[in-house]
Amino acid sequence: MKKSIKYAGIAAATLLAVAPVAAPVVSQAADSIVATTPDYNKQQNSADAFKASLNTEAKATDLTVKSIKNGATAADKTAVSIENGSMTLANFNASENGLIKAAIGATDITNIGDSARVTVSAKTTKGAAITTDYDLKKILNDSTQPEVEFTVTMNFTNTNGKADSRTAVVKATKTTDAKDDMTSAKATFTTPLSVALNTTVTSSTLDASNDAKIVDQNGNSVLTDGSTVKAGTNFFTTYSNAIEAAKAGNESTDLTDDAATNAGIASSVKADTSVEPNGTKVFTKAGTYYQVITFTGADGTALNQFVKNYNLDPSTYSVYVNGSKASAGYDFVADTTSATTLKFVRAVNVSNTTDQWSTTDTTGVVTTKTASKYYTLKNDDNVTIANRALGANTAWKTDKVRTNQDGVKQYRVATGEWIDADNVVYAENNNNNNNNGSGLTEIKTVSGVATLTKPAGYFMTLFGDNGKALDNMMLASQTAWRVDRTAKDANGVTYYRVATGEWLQAGEGVSFK
Repeated sequence: MKKSIKYAGIAAATLLAVAPVAAPVVSQAADSIVATTPDYNKQQNSADAFKASLNTEAKATDLTVKSIKNGATAADKTAVSIENGSMTLANFNASENGLIKAAIGATDITNIGDSARVTVSAKTTKGAAITTDYDLKKILNDSTQPEVEFTVTMNFTNTNGKADSRTAVVKATKTTDAKDDMTSAKATFTTPLSVALNTTVTSSTLDASNDAKIVDQNGNSVLTDGSTVKAGTNFFTTYSNAIEAAKAGNESTDLTDDAATNAGIASSVKADTSVEPNGTKVFTKAGTYYQVITFTGADGTALNQFVKNYNLDPSTYSVYVNGSKASAGYDFVADTTSATTLKFVRAVNVSNTTDQWSTTDTTGVVTTKTASKYYTLKNDDNVTIANRALGANTAWKTDKVRTNQDGVKQYRVATGEWIDADNVVYAENNNNNNNNGSGLTEIKTVSGVATLTKPAGYFMTLFGDNGKALDNMMLASQTAWRVDRTAKDANGVTYYRVATGEWLQAGEGVSFK
């Protein structure tokens, strides 16, 4: 009986000994699946080795650029590309592209795994993104362009099944420093330009070099070192035709009749042998025409570099025309196809008369004479305006004066309104010298005498057209002076003109009759 109990106890002990072992066995099996630390470490170390294999700097001259397309050979995949999307780690590691210090070993690459892919992006050190291999190659090969920064990123899945990556930045250095940026191009030229009927297209008036200018953001001229400005010899019927011609390079190109018609080149600008015996092209019809103005930047100049930079990154650089910010493709064309140019369009107004006017700015006042009750006005084409006239002995501000080929002189008193110089008396109004910002106005023609009535020994100061006292210019009391004009200053004080540019102030001690 005791023996039976003894065996039973042994059997129970055996079962108890076996049962606890079952759980640890399962646990050990699970641990063996999770325990990937040695492989994980190798992978991370290899990823770090990949990043360390990249240069912090590389010579731009050591880099080659080839687009990697579908079906490209292995040799094609040994060059830097920003268009290929991504490449395998093995292909990138085999590159001889200057971005890599020394290739890491095949064992290390294997450790990272087949999921690894490498992408390359690029931008200039000025911040402009480079999106095509074509642009990348141009910038790397141009010493005047900013240096390039490559961002190389390897993406892979680690042995824990999570996304991982390594990124390094490589700077492509150049042997010469990039030039200081010209960040703005500011072009100015006369538009619209007014010319007479039958003016030749080669007239000096139509030559853009007369007044066309282009400066940088600091106001410095960039038409230097061989850079030029030229006016196209084709004239277009619409602005849109002219800007399209600027894009196509047809601003001065001789075209067939059909091509010229399609391009909108004005048929009224033609060789008219009845006007010019040698067949020179002339404007034979009044109206508005459009002409392309081209600024060309010579190689190595600031303007040349600006146009290249603008095409790469329009958001960083800006163009202005006659004081307003311009839109590419509408207000101007930035072209690097055959030459580095900025092209604009100006209007040319051809009058219906053959008068050829030379116009300049002026600042002054014209006062109509008194021989007639009123004086007629002329429009821009020198045609009398039927329903407009100026009364006798009235003063009007003027901002422009023009003279034609016959010596006829006119002052502009309003937009599109001119009065013959023979019908007015002009007085200069130099506002810049007046502390109040205005000179003598309300000038009227009179005939009288101003007498200084104070006792002998008194002197009265004389004033200029700008209303300011003239240094050491005075009139003695007990003298009389003939007066031909009266005027007033900003405070309403009256003045008498006793000589050209010399005025006596009304008040105590001055009698006028």
